[in-house]
Amino acid sequence: MSAFSFFLVKLLFAITAIGMIVHLFLRYSHNYWKRRGIPSVPNHWFFGNAKEAILLQKSPAAVFGELYRQGTDKDDVLGIYFLYKPFLMLRNPELIKQILIKDFQYFSDRYFNAKSFHDKIGSSNLFSIGNPEWKYLRTKMSPVFSSGKLKNLFPLIVEAADSMKNYLHDQFANGPRTQTILVKEVALKYTTDIISSVAFGIQVNSFDVSQNAFYKIVQKSLTITLQRGMQLFVMFFFPSLSPYVGGKMLGSGTEYFRKVFWNSMDTREATKTKRGDLIDSLIVLKNEKQDNHFKFEGDALVGQSGLFFVAGRESSTATITFTLCELAKHPDIQKRTRDEILETLKTEGLTYESIQNMKFLHQVVSEVLRMYPPAPLLDRVASVDYKIPGTNIVIEKGTPVYVPLLGLHRDEKYYPEPNRFNPDRFSDENKKSIPQCAYLPFGDGPRVCIASRLGEMQSTVGIITILKDYEISLDPTYTCDIDRYNTFLSPPDGFRLNFTKL
Repeated sequence: MSAFSFFLVKLLFAITAIGMIVHLFLRYSHNYWKRRGIPSVPNHWFFGNAKEAILLQKSPAAVFGELYRQGTDKDDVLGIYFLYKPFLMLRNPELIKQILIKDFQYFSDRYFNAKSFHDKIGSSNLFSIGNPEWKYLRTKMSPVFSSGKLKNLFPLIVEAADSMKNYLHDQFANGPRTQTILVKEVALKYTTDIISSVAFGIQVNSFDVSQNAFYKIVQKSLTITLQRGMQLFVMFFFPSLSPYVGGKMLGSGTEYFRKVFWNSMDTREATKTKRGDLIDSLIVLKNEKQDNHFKFEGDALVGQSGLFFVAGRESSTATITFTLCELAKHPDIQKRTRDEILETLKTEGLTYESIQNMKFLHQVVSEVLRMYPPAPLLDRVASVDYKIPGTNIVIEKGTPVYVPLLGLHRDEKYYPEPNRFNPDRFSDENKKSIPQCAYLPFGDGPRVCIASRLGEMQSTVGIITILKDYEISLDPTYTCDIDRYNTFLSPPDGFRLNFTKL
């Protein structure tokens, strides 16, 4: 046998041996839940239960929702795998309540991890940070979103809504009464104007092509590309790799956003002016005596504004877009919503108090958040070995725990005809029948979304501004869908509907 032939034999033997080891490792890993007596669903020998998500055939939210539905009514938990990694899916509202609220001390951290050697902004904000820093930061940031502070922010939201109203009016200036509108793009510009004002302290008009440099940089930096989508995927499902993937929360515009932030901070401190926004609150925190757990300085300050910019923009854009889509599908519900809006505006005007009185509008938004929760996966990680009360099931320390909202929110046990758009589910009378922790668009417990009321307020003002002047209908050439590249639940780019001027 020649030396080359001998080399080929050794190489083939090595490849075979490695293949067998990998196969045995995956087979052993994929029996993790079976060894613990926990029900699981069939999985791919390599991808586990994540094949369609990893290959970008479906969004992770949709994949998790389908896995949820493979469980039976008796399955309070379900074991699943992403590649070799075991995850525990929660399917029972009482158990979800136990983990998110009652036993929060054992599940206080998210599994999601944005820590990066390259991005302190992304790794030191309220969403991604862990204990004990999180508890201190949450305590300090909570007053920023009090009812009084939100009321002060209302004029900034109306200002952005006026820019959107003027833009839409111009689209109909010389054209027919019905126009096809890129709804997601309009919503993105509207929410960009609000969040830039609230979080970065600057006034922009993304609808004005001569002044929208900020918007262009935002779009270039934060649009979900294949690379950015994969970075988010790693942060959610394989966070130990996060420091190495090179992703930044503010993307390629990180340095630009950093300059905008510090320019606002420095100008505000020098002039002593106040707008009632996040910048004002961060200046106060920056100048207080600093705690050893967390220091409000440098990129840790930028991170708080950056988080509210990214999360607030993404979630409200999705809520506005999906709301208009569902109302276009259901003209009778759209009319009922518009009638309430017009009647309230006629008697009370557009005020912070008047939008609280639009009960049916809030029911509509609640139903949209049930069907299309922007953050469709709630994640926690066990900090200790945890025995589920009343069972023999032990969740081992370090095990990721997930609540898949597309499954929970569309479970017919809690929502009859779950795929039917029915805002009356959330009437004062009917919503009493929804169990606690069966409706979680903003999470629950101590880590519930701190800015949920701000998000709802900017979404409802945007919807009001559109519905009072336009009838919305489906574009027959376009199918409403979900962006399969985005870990968050989002409409795809190019999402459009028909607007008819009233």
